[in-house]
Amino acid sequence: MTAPDTREALLRRLAALPPARREALRRSLADRAAVRLPSGPLSSGQERLWFLSRFDPDDSGNHILWCVRLRGPIDAAALAGAFTRVAGRHDVLRARFRLDGDRPVQVIPPPAPVELTRIRLDGGEQAVIDEAVAVFFNRPFDLEREPPMRVALMEIDGEHAVLCIVLHHIAGDGWSLDILMRELAECYAARREGREPALEELAVTYADFVAAERREAEASGRERLGYWTARLAGVPALDLPGDGPRPPRWSGRGAKEPLAVPDEVISGLEGVARRERCTLFMALLAAYQWTLGAAAGQDDFCVGVPVAGRGRSEYAPVIGYFSNTIALRADLSGDPTFREVLARIRPDTLRALARADVPFERILGALRLPRDLSRPPLCQVMFNLHNLPKDDLLRTSMGDLSVEVYPPPQTGRTKADVWADVYRGPEGLGGYFEYNSDLFSAATARRLVQDFTGLIARVGADPDLRLSEWKG
Repeated sequence: MTAPDTREALLRRLAALPPARREALRRSLADRAAVRLPSGPLSSGQERLWFLSRFDPDDSGNHILWCVRLRGPIDAAALAGAFTRVAGRHDVLRARFRLDGDRPVQVIPPPAPVELTRIRLDGGEQAVIDEAVAVFFNRPFDLEREPPMRVALMEIDGEHAVLCIVLHHIAGDGWSLDILMRELAECYAARREGREPALEELAVTYADFVAAERREAEASGRERLGYWTARLAGVPALDLPGDGPRPPRWSGRGAKEPLAVPDEVISGLEGVARRERCTLFMALLAAYQWTLGAAAGQDDFCVGVPVAGRGRSEYAPVIGYFSNTIALRADLSGDPTFREVLARIRPDTLRALARADVPFERILGALRLPRDLSRPPLCQVMFNLHNLPKDDLLRTSMGDLSVEVYPPPQTGRTKADVWADVYRGPEGLGGYFEYNSDLFSAATARRLVQDFTGLIARVGADPDLRLSEWKG
């Protein structure tokens, strides 16, 4: 029977119903149509990401990647069920983002099974895995029609696979990935053992955070926003010399250059920081500012620093986009010593952290910066210090599976001209410089890394070194 015949037959059956039955059916259908899924506003950070996704839906620059290697008897059904259980606990992992009139909202559908994409790989060579991960990572999200998380099990053989999680930043952050992995491990083990997962009930949801952010912005955010607009007024863009002209539109194409500083060298910098009543973060930020300022010939610019944005303890176990960016303005004027740069950074950082709850997007709006599609707004460079090596983020097992972090491959994306992502581990300082490959070659990025690590060694031994005395 063709589709038109089916429709005509249905209409004939409806017409044959008694009038009272037809009216009852009409009311029932109208009631069903009126049912709306729960929806609510977006946070300030989410709104910016939503507009960016509309502007360039194919951009994967706001995707977050996490991969682990699994060895042992892998139960794909239990793994999919564990993801479903976690997504059922955290509404934002199921959200759809769409327009309601003239404003974006997040619509929360009821819990549903999470799709686990299974990809069979021919061989376990790293190049083969990396290519498959990069393709899966860079696939765009349709935020209006699909959930903001997707997962794939890349199977090498029956007892060896790489689990790949891609989360759109609109639904989470680095902290959220830690929560996700720990809950996933517990839910998987529980399914394998035939028990309920030992997860405490969440006191709040991400929607509660969004509501609180809006209330605080209206009630007490004016003074803190005023601090930022006064502190950042007139700050110039950092214009690092590159290997080619800056494209008229920011592409987000990127690559990474690794870095390593031995323990005995980074310990010298830590000693300087302690004597100056500073943290290692402040000392590394000073070295980063000095390196970039010297390369660009500038003494005034901003470095963006991610912060967790979870000021209340009840937010700690909730998945969502809580993280914020604070803009720290460099002051390298007057040919300072490294010790003097530290003395400037310490109070500035403390004042900034006391106002770190002001959404970066509100600051951008209040500053009314000129529109420039060729570069990230306000902060062209970023710096992030992790407390632990990334390999330590997952300390638990997944039932009878052995789990190890799989180093993320080059995904070809970045969100800054240069982004230093480093950690202090037992063997020293590790990490990488992520850089815009439209602007810089690998050789130029390598020189920046060498300048940064070389400076750490110099000022760790001689904190009275002046900017003009340093030759890189």
